[in-house]
Amino acid sequence: MTIRVGLALAVLGLGAATLTGCGGGGDSDFEKQSAEDIVGSAKTDMKKLDSVKVAGTVTSDGQEISLDVQSGSGGNCTGSITVGGGTTELLGVDGQTWMRPDEAFWRSFGGDSADQILSAVGDKWVVIGADEDSFNQFCDVDKLLDELLKDESDDSTYKKLGSDELDGDDVIKVENNDSEDGPSTGYVLVDEPHYLVKVERTEGSDQGSVTFSDFDAKFDVEAPADDEVVDLNSLGG
Repeated sequence: MTIRVGLALAVLGLGAATLTGCGGGGDSDFEKQSAEDIVGSAKTDMKKLDSVKVAGTVTSDGQEISLDVQSGSGGNCTGSITVGGGTTELLGVDGQTWMRPDEAFWRSFGGDSADQILSAVGDKWVVIGADEDSFNQFCDVDKLLDELLKDESDDSTYKKLGSDELDGDDVIKVENNDSEDGPSTGYVLVDEPHYLVKVERTEGSDQGSVTFSDFDAKFDVEAPADDEVVDLNSLGG
C-alpha cells in the first residue's frame, strides 16, 4: 500500500523560478548590483548550505499546504507538513524517512483504505519508501536545493524592487516576472552570505509565502524504535 502526496512541486515551484539566474557579480556594494547578479549570488550561497529550515503556506489549485521542516545533509530532517486539513510529522535519519500523520491526514489521502490504515497504524510512524520524492526531497538539503535552484530555460525577467528589512535583517527585493506563472518576489540578504530568506507569490494559481532560516544550524534526529514503526507495504490488502 503506497501513499503518494504531490507536495514538492506545489511548494518548491514557488521558489525555483525566482532563483534561476547567472552567477553573482563582483560589485562590493551588493545593493547596486543588477537584479540578475543578486539572484545569482543568492543561488550560489544557498547551494553551499548543509542545513536550512523551510516554513510557510502555499495555496495550490485551491488546496492549502503548510510546512515547517528542518532539512539537513545525509537524509536528515524533522518537522511537519499540513495538507488537505491533516498534518503529518516528518522525520528522516541517515536517508530513511518516516511520517506520523494524524487522523485527518489519513481521512484525506487514505481513500477507501483509511479505516484499515488507522486501525493498523494508530499513532505509530510509517515508513516512507525511497521512491516517495514528494516527502523525501524535504529530508536531504542537497536534493531540496537542487530542486529549488534548478536551471530552467524560460523568458523570466528580473527587477529590483528596492531594499527592506525582514526580521531585523536588511534585504533587497527582486521580482521575477514569469510569463507563465506570473510574478513572485524573493528577499535576499544584503550582508554576506546572501541567502534567500523569503519568497512570496500573490498572483496566479499557486500563491503563498515560504521563508528560509536557521542556515547551517545543527539539529538532532533519532530514529524511532522498531515497535513504533509500521511499513504499510508489508500489510497487504
